[in-house]
Amino acid sequence: MELEPTLTGRYRANVGGGDRAKRKSRLSSLVQAVFIIAVFLFAARFITVLVLSLREEPVFTAPKTIYLPQRELEHQMAVAEFQNAAATPATIPALTTENLLATMPVLPQIPNVDLKAVENEAMVSESDALFGQSGLMGALGALSSQASSVSFLGITEEAKSFVIVLDVSESVVLAVEAAGLSFNVIREEAESIINKLNANTRFGFILHGRKYIAFQNSLVPATVGNKKAAIEWLRKHFNDSGDSPPGGRGGPNNTNGLLAILGAAFEMQPDAMFLVSNGGYFTNNDKRNTTGGGSGFGRPVEIGETLNFVRERQKEQKKDVRIHSIHFFDPRTYIQDERIGGDMRRIATANSGKYRKISR
Repeated sequence: MELEPTLTGRYRANVGGGDRAKRKSRLSSLVQAVFIIAVFLFAARFITVLVLSLREEPVFTAPKTIYLPQRELEHQMAVAEFQNAAATPATIPALTTENLLATMPVLPQIPNVDLKAVENEAMVSESDALFGQSGLMGALGALSSQASSVSFLGITEEAKSFVIVLDVSESVVLAVEAAGLSFNVIREEAESIINKLNANTRFGFILHGRKYIAFQNSLVPATVGNKKAAIEWLRKHFNDSGDSPPGGRGGPNNTNGLLAILGAAFEMQPDAMFLVSNGGYFTNNDKRNTTGGGSGFGRPVEIGETLNFVRERQKEQKKDVRIHSIHFFDPRTYIQDERIGGDMRRIATANSGKYRKISR
């Protein structure tokens, strides 16, 4: 610290001179440090470049001769042999038949003959009958959906299968005659239906008096042989004698004739059913049926019992059977035949069928 004299003769401390000295000292130290760092950086750079520049670049070289392992050589030789063998086409000597043709004799001339096929309808009928008996025609008929349009005694029905139940008792013969018709008209109508059926339609017949008989126990397809057999069967068993068909059978204990007949018809599982009768198999609850003998075997049944029976049997079918009723009215035999006709109508209407009354 320096002392400077004042105007009053006193001295004061010179502080500014010491500060300047300190600042100079610090600046000098900073300059020296920067210089030393610069020297180090320059030296490092020089040494790095010098060292890298002294290294030699790598050189990649390979000898001209490459030695492969023994297995690789063997594999290459095998591949080369396979390629050579595959490239060589196989030579097959050509086959010739010149020598054989040279020794063949000359074929004789064959005269021209016009052949005409011989058609024998009897042979076709017999073959159809065999198929029908074996059941094959029934199976083939089930594969087709073709139906026949059937018109029987004024009622038209289109069905794939049907059964006609004909009453041939004496009372029905009299009722048909009272209507001004010949009893054979029914058979002629049945034969006309048979002849018009498509081959894929299945049919059946049941004749009954005091007993019943069926053409077949099941429905048969309308083949040529089955049509012919059905027509012959009708001509043999359908007559106006009023007697039960020969070989007929009755129901259990001969107590419910109509129900046994309907049961046999339902067993055939038809799409449609025709009932042809004068209604004699029904009983009149008012007991005014005084002169008729009835057409069914066994006791006549009430309409309620019949409807219940039909309702139960319909449940067993794949689909409901349509039942049509054809009623021959004969006032000479039945005093109140309208009641009997009403019962037949109820069977038809309850089973999606049609009812027709035939009288003079």
